[in-house]
Amino acid sequence: MKLYEVNQQIEDLILQLEPDPETGEIPANEDEIIARINELGMKKKDILQYLAKLALDAKASVQSLKAEEKRLKDRRQRMDARHDRLISILDRECGEKTDLGVATLCYRSASHVEFSDEDAAFQWLKENGHDDCYRIPKPELSKLYVGKLLDAGDMVPGAERVSTTSCYLR
Repeated sequence: MKLYEVNQQIEDLILQLEPDPETGEIPANEDEIIARINELGMKKKDILQYLAKLALDAKASVQSLKAEEKRLKDRRQRMDARHDRLISILDRECGEKTDLGVATLCYRSASHVEFSDEDAAFQWLKENGHDDCYRIPKPELSKLYVGKLLDAGDMVPGAERVSTTSCYLR
């Protein structure tokens, strides 16, 4: 039986316990209805315990997966560092393109841009109409300070204090 079915049956039985609106009489089988409600309450408790066990199991699985992810990330980082050290040794010893039998040590040219004075570069780009060469980020709003304004009674358009609750298992 599903949880929503148990809840619906309990609700239906509780409605049956209400006195008849015309006569005011309580149903004759009141003890049977109460016994059935108690029985359904036990089923509901069992279902809720099962769901709690599933939630705890899922939480434990998440924690073990996070630990495994961290272990694998650390291992990958160690292997990356090892690879970089080995390549630097090969570079130092060979210095040029070299056939090593199982692999060939190769070199390629690359270039990148560095700024010694970003402000001067930005100013020049802006003055000379190179708007595609820079970005101006959107202003970032401080939730902390806007929250203080709202708490003080100020009405900030487009901002509101929202209260939430969270549920967790221990």
